[in-house]
Amino acid sequence: MKVKTTVILFGVFVILLLFVYLFEGPLSEKRQKKTTEVSLLFPDFEKASATTIEVKSPTKSIVLDTKGDAWLISGTDDFTADPQLVDNALDTIAGLLRDTIASKNPDKQDIFEVTPAKGVEVKVSDEQQNMLAHFYIGKTASDFFSSYLRKEGSDEVLQVGSITATFDKDIKAWRDKTVLTFSPDTVTQLLLKTTTEEIVLERDEEGKWMITQPVKAPAKNEMLTNILRTLSSLKALDFAKDYDSTTYELDAPQITVTVILKDQEEKRLLIGKMDEEKSQYYAKNQAKKTIFLIGKFQFDTVNKTVEDLKEEEKKEEPAQADEKSEVTPPQVDRAQTDKPDEAQE
Repeated sequence: MKVKTTVILFGVFVILLLFVYLFEGPLSEKRQKKTTEVSLLFPDFEKASATTIEVKSPTKSIVLDTKGDAWLISGTDDFTADPQLVDNALDTIAGLLRDTIASKNPDKQDIFEVTPAKGVEVKVSDEQQNMLAHFYIGKTASDFFSSYLRKEGSDEVLQVGSITATFDKDIKAWRDKTVLTFSPDTVTQLLLKTTTEEIVLERDEEGKWMITQPVKAPAKNEMLTNILRTLSSLKALDFAKDYDSTTYELDAPQITVTVILKDQEEKRLLIGKMDEEKSQYYAKNQAKKTIFLIGKFQFDTVNKTVEDLKEEEKKEEPAQADEKSEVTPPQVDRAQTDKPDEAQE
């Protein structure tokens, strides 16, 4: 009986091993190959070949073109598009699958809003104007987490992830809001110039910050870390209406921040007047034409005096007597103690 049970269990074990092998081996590779080759909506799409993105909706039309390593928004004063948003859009196209078909009836395309008249039309082409991808994004599905999509030339209406917001943006939303970018670890000097003082800070070989002007004193390393973290990935909240530095008091800024890197490259930020209505400050990377608006928190982070930056001196606490030390009793004059009381005599 025990031998029979052992044989059965061994057989079950062998079958399980066979299933694991098939599903994790040949069958798994076959499924992955099928997903890659068959289910991709644009199997020949190459992100690196894209040079133009056109997004057209019933209310607006946006065209993004490459110029060197940057993406520019066509029809503007060379506004730079946010590279992360562009990458996200191209990655989304590369990952589109045709695995959930909602309809194949061309009469229902209008219902799903995947037509040129109602949908968001997306075209991506290469340098030779060859079309890499062309599709229409329709209305949001009933689950509110997905959208309908139709490839140009196809009657299939697909249900895909919620991608409308990835493509349907206005000019301001597409614009690059990056004011400054650098690695905080590569900074060797920081200069803060306000209307009242100029502060120079230097990082030593151990990574500690020192104030070298207008006084020589150790600096608060934690505060400097916070300042550099803010500056190294500084993003704007909005943009100025034009490029008039005088109007925004950037020709005579209230704060000038200069970051010097190990390779002696300088990053300079100018902060001008405050927009009273928005409670934001006009700012400009000196190397860029664009004038940005940054938040009050970002302004306060860099608006420091030398007293704010100085490391507080540690005050020595007075020595305290040992509580366990013995207290010497007062000396008693034994001659007076042993003297007989004359009143008792």
